[in-house]
Amino acid sequence: MKSLVLFSNDLRLNDNDAINASAINGITSTFVFVYDEKLYAETHGSANLWWLEKSLTSLQSRLAEKGIKLHILDGELVSTVTKIVEKYSFEALYLNRNKHPSFSRAEDHIENNLKKLNVSFNTFNKATLADPSTILNKSNEPYKVYTPFYKHCKSLYFQKDVLTFPTEPIKTYDLDEPQMNILSIFSKKNNGWSKKLDQYWKPGELEAVKKLESFFKGYLSEYKDIRNFPGTEGTSKISPHLRFGEITSNQIINYFNFHENHMLSKHEEHYIKELYWREFSYYILHHFPYVIDKPFNKKYEKFEWKQNYEENLDLWKKGKTGIRIVDAAMRELWETGWMHNRTRMIAASFLTKNLLIPWQEGEKWFRDTLVDADIANNVMGWQWVSGCGTDAAPYFRIFNPILQAEKFDPDNNYSKKWLDDDFDLYPADGSSDLLSDNKFIKPIVDLKISRNEALERFSRIK
Repeated sequence: MKSLVLFSNDLRLNDNDAINASAINGITSTFVFVYDEKLYAETHGSANLWWLEKSLTSLQSRLAEKGIKLHILDGELVSTVTKIVEKYSFEALYLNRNKHPSFSRAEDHIENNLKKLNVSFNTFNKATLADPSTILNKSNEPYKVYTPFYKHCKSLYFQKDVLTFPTEPIKTYDLDEPQMNILSIFSKKNNGWSKKLDQYWKPGELEAVKKLESFFKGYLSEYKDIRNFPGTEGTSKISPHLRFGEITSNQIINYFNFHENHMLSKHEEHYIKELYWREFSYYILHHFPYVIDKPFNKKYEKFEWKQNYEENLDLWKKGKTGIRIVDAAMRELWETGWMHNRTRMIAASFLTKNLLIPWQEGEKWFRDTLVDADIANNVMGWQWVSGCGTDAAPYFRIFNPILQAEKFDPDNNYSKKWLDDDFDLYPADGSSDLLSDNKFIKPIVDLKISRNEALERFSRIK
């Protein structure tokens, strides 16, 4: 049998069901990644594409060390895969499912095409810990609240072994097809940002495992206590590696002895819950696909957002709102492709509830600039903060960025780092008063007045 292994959002060698199944069942295997420019432009932001380029380079190199060629082809995904299968008479295709709706549709089309060719189509799920379609409440309906979802998942969970790359040599078959230059995905077009991101990140499976092991030996023991302080190193920063499938949730959770009756420490439990929030995000996206650009709570489609907000949106993106911690957060994002989770919430609340700019605008910007931008997590996070999602913060809960900074950045370590020389130009209380000497940066909106306006508009929603 001649089999084709199709990579997508699973850029790793270990815990890769498609590779292992092909190696067991196939006489020869061909490893392929197809870069569909239109599809990736739709599903990946600029920072994502930078990571993809680096991660593919790493994967290609690791496979080459094992004597295996990774064929990176350029073309429309469905037609390219179908053509390759037919042209080279492959008898089976193996892939790990990509949970992004656009990729899911493409994979369904591939399956239909291969059925007509009488080619075996074999799929696996390591993108999530469980198949979302199998988890329902007692009324046989999808969960809509996180906590009962988590408790249900915990009661069902059993430890799954982590697959290792086959020890026996894999016999491969090489295609006679033009190979794509990986650098054309991002670097040839965006050298400036490439150089910046290179300073902060090292994509690839090996780095993902190294980072996870370091986190377990270090910050996990005090994770719940320090994770909210952006000026302190206290998080795993594993999310971009998880987003590209360089590591799986299954690998991460195997570091814990996790099951229904096991007593986790408060720090372990908190980290596991973060992992399951990601699960819940994909669960909601599966059962309620409209949330990708519309509120989960449909009554909020009637919310009255500001009009003609382009100028304020641009100032928010550039970190020029006049609010210290918001501007520090936005500058961290632009510099590193990353933002601490606490400041993600603060910046998102300021955009939606002080500037009254639609959450979709913020989601779009984060999607383009975050290296870990993940459609399900990103959408769920923005809807939670803006008050229209599942488990949403009540509409009357509006983050006060000044109080948030006092609580979570009390020594201004975070703000000073990212605002640099501008730090002293910000009034500490966020006042919109320029003061008599006009030396302070004026906030683009008064926090108290804008909060009251938001509350008034939200109160109209019935």
